[in-house]
Amino acid sequence: MNEYDLKDTIVALSTPFSKSALAIVRMSGGKSLEIASKICFYANNENNNIKNFEHRKSYYALIKDENNNPIDELILLTTLSPNTFTTEDTIEFICHGSIVVIESLINLIIRNGARAANKGEFTYRAYINGRIGISEAEAVHDLIDSNNKLMAEASVYKMRGRLTREIDKLRENIKNSLMLVYGEIDFPEDETEDFCYDKLIYNFYNIKKDIENILSNSKKVENLINGIKVAILGKVNAGKSSIFNMILGKDRAIVSSVAGTTRDFLSENIYIENIPFYLMDTAGFHKETNNDIEIEGIERAKKCAYESNIIIAVFDGSDKASEDDINLIKFLETLKDKEIIYLINKSDIKNNFDYNFKNSIINISAKTEEGKEELFFALKNYIKDSDIQIFNKESYVNSRERGYLENGIKQLDICIEKSKQNYSLDEVAEEMNILNNILGNVSGKIDAEEVINEIFENFCIGK
Repeated sequence: MNEYDLKDTIVALSTPFSKSALAIVRMSGGKSLEIASKICFYANNENNNIKNFEHRKSYYALIKDENNNPIDELILLTTLSPNTFTTEDTIEFICHGSIVVIESLINLIIRNGARAANKGEFTYRAYINGRIGISEAEAVHDLIDSNNKLMAEASVYKMRGRLTREIDKLRENIKNSLMLVYGEIDFPEDETEDFCYDKLIYNFYNIKKDIENILSNSKKVENLINGIKVAILGKVNAGKSSIFNMILGKDRAIVSSVAGTTRDFLSENIYIENIPFYLMDTAGFHKETNNDIEIEGIERAKKCAYESNIIIAVFDGSDKASEDDINLIKFLETLKDKEIIYLINKSDIKNNFDYNFKNSIINISAKTEEGKEELFFALKNYIKDSDIQIFNKESYVNSRERGYLENGIKQLDICIEKSKQNYSLDEVAEEMNILNNILGNVSGKIDAEEVINEIFENFCIGK
């Protein structure tokens, strides 16, 4: 973000720029009340300006320009410093959603002393003025971009400071340990014995464990909010695409008796009782082929399997187990960390599938939808009560935050190793300060201008 004078009063449209019933124009800064008093008149007494604005109060106002021409009748909401999002005097104009009205209102405000806000500048001011940390600012952006209920909830939790509080606790622990080290450095004569590194090392291990838990729990939260990845695998014409369509409740994949109809994988998002799933229909597994396209399709199917959380393995119940089926089963047995749901499809006709599975199976019919509820139950059962509890208690981390936390673990290993080898306390303290700064960058408590600028450039104007 460019250097902006925080003394400027800024204005922007906070709702989409399109014709609508209502729109919201937001103004923030030291001149907000002065500007509003020039252009706002009481709607039921248009000769009197509104001059005395109160905190958290609404006004029914008539907006007039310099030539006394009316622009709109609207609702004015005022919040006064410091109890606002930006900590500055803020006014929101809830006007009619005419593009002409919106442009006229914003231009009038600018002519009276404000300037157009830049991307993310309202949130930037909230950060600069200490209202929120950088993690909370990113959560605001995530909330705006959220495409499911769980993502929105997780963003609100984070926006309210959940992750920042966790990081602050870790940094407080580091600072307490630093106080012990500096106390020994500054007043060595107060100790009759050599400094004991054991307590320091113990604290380092605890901090490391806490960071590892944050990263581990974040992965579980991410699985919930981004969608649990489900890959549908099976031999050619086992009915994978039919199962895919049945789960979706619509014809998304082409269903054909012609072998190899699905060459690449198809994907779709679906919600089962508010739990998001990312469903992938893949190319059929079959014996070796010289067809380059089919080979690539099979490789992509395997890649989907490796990247998935759950695999739905589909077998054609109308046929005996084939070599392709056995090869698929052997492949699945190599995937030790995957949840695998075995389906015997075409249960509406005689079951001829003669393989003795070690795992439980679901007899299903994509045609009659027999077994669909059992399949949905198995999918939902992937989410354990403990995962829901983690979602309700823990925060997710984005790639930027994850990078700092992983670097924090590496730095902790350096602190531990130097403490074990009885390095000088000055050197250990230096490594601890590096650690403290690394973790401070997670929540933005350490000023990293380039990173901060990049974050706010991704915001929309008006936020």
